[in-house]
Amino acid sequence: MKTLLLAESHPPTLEHLTGLLSQAGYTVRAVSDPGSAMEHFVADNPDLVVVSVDLPRLQGAHVGHLIRNHSMGARVPIVAIDKGHLGRARGVASVLDLKVNAYVADPLKPGELVGKLQSLVAGAAQNETPLKGVRAMLARPAVVSGDLKGFPLPALLVSLYRVRRDGVLVVAYKDLTRRVFFARGGAVNYDSSARQDALPHYLLQRQVVTEAQAERLVQALSSGLRIGAALAESGVEAAGEELLQLLRDYTQDRLAQVIGMREGRYAFYPGEEFQAEVATVETPALAPILDGARRAIPLKVLAAPLRAHQAEFPVRTPEFGRDLGALGLNTEDLKIVMQVNGRIALRDLLAHGRGDLRRGYSLLWFLKLAGCMSFSPSPVATGPGEVVAVPDVIAPRKRKPLDAETAASLRDGAVKIITGSYFRCLGLDIAADTEAVERAYHELATRFHPDSYAEFDTSEMKDLLDSVQEKLSAAYRVLSVEEKRKAYLQYLMSRMDVGRATTVNVDAEIILRRGEAALKRKQYRSALIHFEEAVTLNPLEPEYYSYLAWATFLAGTGPKEDRAKAAQKVLRKALSLNPYLERALIISAIIDSEMDDASVARKKLLKVLELNPNAQLAKAALRKVGR
Repeated sequence: MKTLLLAESHPPTLEHLTGLLSQAGYTVRAVSDPGSAMEHFVADNPDLVVVSVDLPRLQGAHVGHLIRNHSMGARVPIVAIDKGHLGRARGVASVLDLKVNAYVADPLKPGELVGKLQSLVAGAAQNETPLKGVRAMLARPAVVSGDLKGFPLPALLVSLYRVRRDGVLVVAYKDLTRRVFFARGGAVNYDSSARQDALPHYLLQRQVVTEAQAERLVQALSSGLRIGAALAESGVEAAGEELLQLLRDYTQDRLAQVIGMREGRYAFYPGEEFQAEVATVETPALAPILDGARRAIPLKVLAAPLRAHQAEFPVRTPEFGRDLGALGLNTEDLKIVMQVNGRIALRDLLAHGRGDLRRGYSLLWFLKLAGCMSFSPSPVATGPGEVVAVPDVIAPRKRKPLDAETAASLRDGAVKIITGSYFRCLGLDIAADTEAVERAYHELATRFHPDSYAEFDTSEMKDLLDSVQEKLSAAYRVLSVEEKRKAYLQYLMSRMDVGRATTVNVDAEIILRRGEAALKRKQYRSALIHFEEAVTLNPLEPEYYSYLAWATFLAGTGPKEDRAKAAQKVLRKALSLNPYLERALIISAIIDSEMDDASVARKKLLKVLELNPNAQLAKAALRKVGR
């Protein structure tokens, strides 16, 4: 049975087509947004893709482009569907640049879509050529796949290690793809579609290479050179054990990053064919699990499996000795492990043992997950002939007082968190996505948690720190769920004077902020796409046209004069909705100035200052134009 990815943003159409295609014999993966579409494409490796022409863009690009640019995208038949059934088809011209295999104006027309798919499947079968290496592996069904919510990867990595599995783990979040290659259950290589994830960037962060060498290394690796030859080509002296250690550190670091992912999808494809294409290094197979847990998994998640064993006595199992090399424990962790002797209750070990609470919880969670620790209801004897009647006791640790500077910093930060909005307490803009929310919550919850100051006495600040944790948790619960985040934004904006003439559209506001961020980064084309989408969502809001006009002037096509005319046309729309709109008048004046029409620009700016003598942007523009 063929697997089909269906991406359609109109819910009734999505539901209808899902049923139609399922009845036609396809296993349908139905999604309504571009991020989920890419996640399913990368992880589930569908045989066919059906995508709507008007699906919202992802990072400024249509999903069709992203799929075609993906390493596995060239082989997959793609059908673009339009909105003929709703009376607003864009036409075949709208998909010419998407490199699709077929276009269907009305996907609900009987026999139209299914007929196209059947002909594409037949044609693909005739033209199919044998695949090799990684492509051959990814063309096979995944042995396990699913959603990244709930942190499923640590348990998966333990199982891969236990059965000594070869294969590739693929994880996807929106347009980001990460792959980890495994040989005999251990990670041996890593790659990513994100430049900041790649080896050259990692070496640049470690100051192993300069920026110029990193750029040459990117080019050398892109040309197909292996890492050793690519480094030599880039003028970097690294070979032998030094090079192997760099690759080990890189692979472990990036796998730990993957383990901490909370959104997206994953799939594991078995096989060893990749070894002919991918350079491999041996790493401690289980060590990245602990590293990843400490980086990104919340303390409450680590504590949950241990909660039922608080009164029991943890003891090392025989597997601990056999797996010691794979665990990759450091000296501090080994000191804690030595106390896991079956004679100290778990609650005492966590409260008074070596290391802070987070270190202890993460390590014991890790040992339990790996099968290297078990629990006894009573103290156990661990030596020959030893009889244990009572448990060992650990004296509470003496704590130092917090220094005045640290205490003041914590108090000031805590007050800002407690008194701010959910966005402000996490230090986020309204355009922040779920991944940014997760990252901010984890960083702040760790910074203000008493366990981060385990060696200090924080009793005087206990109530304040508890209040911070409550506020951060509340912010996370709301902002990490898209529907709740939008409802909260609607509530915030209803209480603020946001300078809008129309009812606030939360989706449009978020997209507008993303466009503003793109402008600041001088990504003018991306900004233009965002502003166009904001105008589409709320066409009666004059402010949106102001932003759109400026992006049109900066990123439009054609000569400067044509771009200026197009921008002024958009501004006339803004001013027709609000003749006194300050931003529109100032942008219009700036464009006039750019076109050497200083007198007209000056008149418009003086009009703004007549309406608002405190308009700082108008004053700055007037100084530039000249009085």
